[in-house]
Amino acid sequence: MSYARFVQGLFRLSLIGFATVLAIYAAMIALIAWPAPLFSHERTGGALTFHSDVPLPPSAEVMGREVTALLAASPLGPPEEVHVWLVEDGLALRLFFAGSPRASGLTYPVASLDNIFLRHADFDRNRLVRAGQALPPPRTLSYYIVHEATHLQLSRYAGRFAVPRIPRWINEGFADYVALGPATPDMVARASQGRPLPREAFGSYPQERVCVTLALERLAGDLDALLALRNEMGADGACPLVPQFGIAPVGAAT
Repeated sequence: MSYARFVQGLFRLSLIGFATVLAIYAAMIALIAWPAPLFSHERTGGALTFHSDVPLPPSAEVMGREVTALLAASPLGPPEEVHVWLVEDGLALRLFFAGSPRASGLTYPVASLDNIFLRHADFDRNRLVRAGQALPPPRTLSYYIVHEATHLQLSRYAGRFAVPRIPRWINEGFADYVALGPATPDMVARASQGRPLPREAFGSYPQERVCVTLALERLAGDLDALLALRNEMGADGACPLVPQFGIAPVGAAT
């Protein structure tokens, strides 16, 4: 075989490989945007529609209305239509949680501004179930739904392609701020003393919630001003409120 034919064959193989990878990614994005073929049951309550591969209880409709009311009271106002896809173990889990297998809930705002993917839900007990274990309060099922739905609302508000530029402490802290309310004085005091804020007691992103709470207080609740901080910090910027608001890094206390 001549060198020219070898190079030509290698180039063709490269093109085939690239096209295959591109097709796989396109299929994954399509599945994230339109996952309905994998889910055969649904119930709607308020702005939320729950989807599952097993029948859903009537309490799902009640929770949908309750979560809709909670979201309507947030700084972003009433939500648009939200679809919550309840993922069991197996193929669906490997597909929808491929990038974050340890996560309890995920959204993919670039692919869809409507879809939330959650682990198995126990609606009657208001619990999210992982590996057969129900997660305790404050991280209830309704907490996770509000947290993830807030990510979608924030993506609509700021623009889906702007989300990667929003610092993590704003993105996650604001979602917990809506789901659990502003950080309590006790949380702020603990943070100012450098004491840890356990997730089991204060939610998934307690330090970030403290930062967002204090930032919104300083900014008179102006969400646009909060989001504008990304222009100064970039996506990797740590919470700038540590020096400004006298919050010590966790573990700084002796």
